[in-house]
Amino acid sequence: MRNLKRKFIDNFKSAFIFSLSLYLLYAVPQLNAAGAKAPTAAPPAAVLAEAKKYIASNEHEKALEMMKSFVEEHGGSETAAEVYIQIAKCEKEIYEKKRLVMVNNVIKAYEQIIEKYPYSDLGAEACFQIGQFYEKELKNNEEALKYYDKCVVEYPVTAYAASSLYRTGQINEAEGYYDMAIIAYERLSRDFSKYQIAVESLLRIKDIYATKMEPGSKTLDKSLEAYHDVINNYPQNKKTPEILMELAKFYKDKKGDAHNAIKTYQQVIERFPQDKNAYEAYMSIAKIHEENKDYKSVADTYNKIYEAFSDHQNADKMLFDIAMIYETNLREYKKKRIEGKTYFKLEKNNLNEAVKYYTRLVDTFPQSKYAPAALMKIGNILNTDMANGLEARFMYKAVVDKYPDSKEYAGALELYNKMR
Repeated sequence: MRNLKRKFIDNFKSAFIFSLSLYLLYAVPQLNAAGAKAPTAAPPAAVLAEAKKYIASNEHEKALEMMKSFVEEHGGSETAAEVYIQIAKCEKEIYEKKRLVMVNNVIKAYEQIIEKYPYSDLGAEACFQIGQFYEKELKNNEEALKYYDKCVVEYPVTAYAASSLYRTGQINEAEGYYDMAIIAYERLSRDFSKYQIAVESLLRIKDIYATKMEPGSKTLDKSLEAYHDVINNYPQNKKTPEILMELAKFYKDKKGDAHNAIKTYQQVIERFPQDKNAYEAYMSIAKIHEENKDYKSVADTYNKIYEAFSDHQNADKMLFDIAMIYETNLREYKKKRIEGKTYFKLEKNNLNEAVKYYTRLVDTFPQSKYAPAALMKIGNILNTDMANGLEARFMYKAVVDKYPDSKEYAGALELYNKMR
């Protein structure tokens, strides 16, 4: 009897526990769902408006946190694009604030150096570097100029004073205060003449007068003065060949002085024969002669170029051009009167020179693309101008035999066959 009663009680407990479990599993969640309201998410426009309030109050970090949370949940919404833009702007503003803090900390550190070591190179460097930070990082030229001036006044014999003068010139030049820039550059070139930067300052003076100030005879003369200061005071300067080239061009283009332009180009050739500018100087001289229709001088200059740069990549063309000048530009006819009639006789001296240079081209550069054309030219001169058909025929045959793939082949073959 007792056992039956205990068994009954155990079964009841099990049934009760099972029923309670079912109730907790199904009934309670449904009641909670029915009785509680889900939190309503703020609309996208409201989130953006709230973020903009933070931005307006310079609390970019809070705005950034809010917007990042928003795009994580609603990255596909219509408002998300503008939110992403605002996120980027916030990141930029936060970066700028941190950067400015860092820059200001650096400036304070340099100020401490000036305070503790006022009459040392350390102080000079610190003063210059503060000017650099104001100029380059903070874009505050007014403050930069104050420190550059301080560096020049308090540390006048240091390299940092020279650099400060140059930066002063650069700032004033960029802002259009050319007279102030020239004053800084002139002082630099005078007080620090042994520094390379003194050369740069004179070149800046030259450029200001030549290109930035109101053109006139005074500014042109000042430019020439600056050029000659560099060339005469720094003859070993590595930029001298380039400066001479600029000066020659200045004479020609600004002053209209071809004579002095040629003389200046000649200085480059004579003083710096191995410099890359020497070749360009020769070519510039030839161009001046060509503009003046002085073709004999053009040919002579080309010949000098060939002799000086016989291994140049354009050496074959140089010989071809010389020959062409003698054949065409220097072709001469002399007038003669016979029995009351005027006759013009072809002078053959320059044609012989043309043949000489064409022949030199073929002999020296047989693989040149100009070689078959040179042979054709020789053939035509011999055949037409010198009435030497036999020799001309040999020239045409040489084109046919040696250059079958050239554009001159067909013409040479036709002429050769006609003369057989």
